[in-house]
Amino acid sequence: MVEKLIEVVLGDGQLLVQLADRLRRIETAGLQGFAEKARMLIPKPAIIPFQPSLTPPGAETARLEGHAAWVTSLCLLADGRLVSGSQDNTIRLWDMAMGAETACLEGHTSSVRALCVLPDGRLASGSGDNTIRLWDVGKVVEIVRLELDAPVFAIVAPRPRLFVVGDDLGQLHWLEVLD
Repeated sequence: MVEKLIEVVLGDGQLLVQLADRLRRIETAGLQGFAEKARMLIPKPAIIPFQPSLTPPGAETARLEGHAAWVTSLCLLADGRLVSGSQDNTIRLWDMAMGAETACLEGHTSSVRALCVLPDGRLASGSGDNTIRLWDVGKVVEIVRLELDAPVFAIVAPRPRLFVVGDDLGQLHWLEVLD
């Protein structure tokens, strides 16, 4: 019977991914077997939810409150804290285990659109105010800023002291941090 159900679900690859993820958390032996077989049949590569996303109507699994507008960017610090950038022009650091804000970085004059942790632990942020800012998250201070000709939309750090920024004009800027 399990094989027949899997054949039916295989017609929709997304349905199989969602179903396998939700069923693997149920502690019933028959469903565990189905979930494992379903996961093996998912075409690779695949992106599957890490935590269940199907909750009863109105139910929440967690909430971090602090921003006054849309959250536009996220990243994780090496110490496990979550960093969020928002259209309220702020960057907030969160202790996810406690569900509490640990710091608020202010300085951007437009929405924070990109965040990236550099290999040395500092945080780079990009904004609609055409700036890239480097932050010391331990001291909760801005270290330096650079102004570009367009709003910043993406940041990546391919190696220590080097990061690449993408802007609203379609340009990529290779930037080096000098200490």
